Amino acid sequence: MKRLLGALGPGILLAATSVGASHILLSPEAGARFGVDLVWLIVLVHVIKYPAFAFAPRYVAAQNESLLDAYAHVPGPRNWAVWLGLGDMALQAIGLIAALVGLTASFLVVAVGGPSLTVWSLLLTAVLLVLLRWGRYRSLRLVNLVLMLSLVLGTVIAFTAAPPSLDMVPQMLTPSFPAGSLLLVAAILGFMPTSVGVSIWQSLWALEHRRLRPDNADKLERLRNGLLDVRLGYGLSVLLAVLFVSLGAVLLAPRGLVPEGPEVALTLSRLYTLVLGDWMQPVFLAMAFCALFTTCYTMMDGFPRSFIAALRVLRGDSAVSSEPHGAPLLGRPYWVFLLSTTFLGMAILALAPDPALLVKIVGAFGLLLSPVYYALNLWAVTRRIEDPRLRPDGVIVTVAMAGIVFMVLIAGLLLWTTWVEATSASLPT
Repeated sequence: MKRLLGALGPGILLAATSVGASHILLSPEAGARFGVDLVWLIVLVHVIKYPAFAFAPRYVAAQNESLLDAYAHVPGPRNWAVWLGLGDMALQAIGLIAALVGLTASFLVVAVGGPSLTVWSLLLTAVLLVLLRWGRYRSLRLVNLVLMLSLVLGTVIAFTAAPPSLDMVPQMLTPSFPAGSLLLVAAILGFMPTSVGVSIWQSLWALEHRRLRPDNADKLERLRNGLLDVRLGYGLSVLLAVLFVSLGAVLLAPRGLVPEGPEVALTLSRLYTLVLGDWMQPVFLAMAFCALFTTCYTMMDGFPRSFIAALRVLRGDSAVSSEPHGAPLLGRPYWVFLLSTTFLGMAILALAPDPALLVKIVGAFGLLLSPVYYALNLWAVTRRIEDPRLRPDGVIVTVAMAGIVFMVLIAGLLLWTTWVEATSASLPT
């Protein structure tokens, strides 16, 4: 237990980032639209993407530097991978702020009422900015763990009250892509448990965790602790995802309820009220809001941190400075990036106040570059780590390569389908 508590940190932050829109929205929607037909995909996505996130603590334990530092040494034009990351950070930050803040605000619209979704989003953003100004990494660990366990407990209780029938099990394990599911499949693959680009944040969090909790452990011990941390958060992620799909299939699908549009929070609350009673609605709204709020906090802090780290790497420095914790957050680049992306994200949300649709679009967009990040991480742990004891074994490397190929195929199918539909729409009837 002492080892477990000491290891907890970046993995719980990863879980907090994961258990947000991908679980609370995409998983129930998969169940509501297609029953349990996509359970196999949920499990497969977690399996094939696990190495991408496990590579982060592995690389930090072996090299004592972030993945961004590794990207600077990728063969080809100088720092091309870091520049690619900078552009992707900006686009992803804008889209995710619009999608996640809007989704979180939708719970306030249902729970509290009053202002519109746009007004609640602006108020929520102001609160997040204030907390980011005062926030600290250390305080996130315990809060994230409590929120995660509370949401897991509530979801397990609801699942126990409305389990799937045994005849659904073969359907869960049979690979299939139901008609009309491509956008949702792409969003799940790009956003479940979270975007592969978050592995960069993981490496930065791991370095920060080590600085806050210095120890005398050797590299192998640090690697074991880091992997234990990731596996705990990852286990909670896959459990919640499967439970949410099952609840959507059992409770929402038969009633024709799909979590979409401005009333998405109200529909999601039916997952609990239909089996536990109306008293559960405010409890679920509170738990889901807190989980999404934590995701927003982590996301809005992770992007500018990564942005500053990338700028340091481009200058030839280490991604993580030796300054006291918190000092980089007061710098101008952090706030310029955060405020600019937040403003543009709020503008998008005001123009398209449908957070459920935005989440799917952002998730599908995130899939396009996920194979690139995955390949960069694989290159880092197989080429940059010199100690063979710290490199991934052949099984993990094989799973990683299969994951990269699978994501490339789905991304290609999405682009092809989108192009065909756009071409067909432009032709005269």
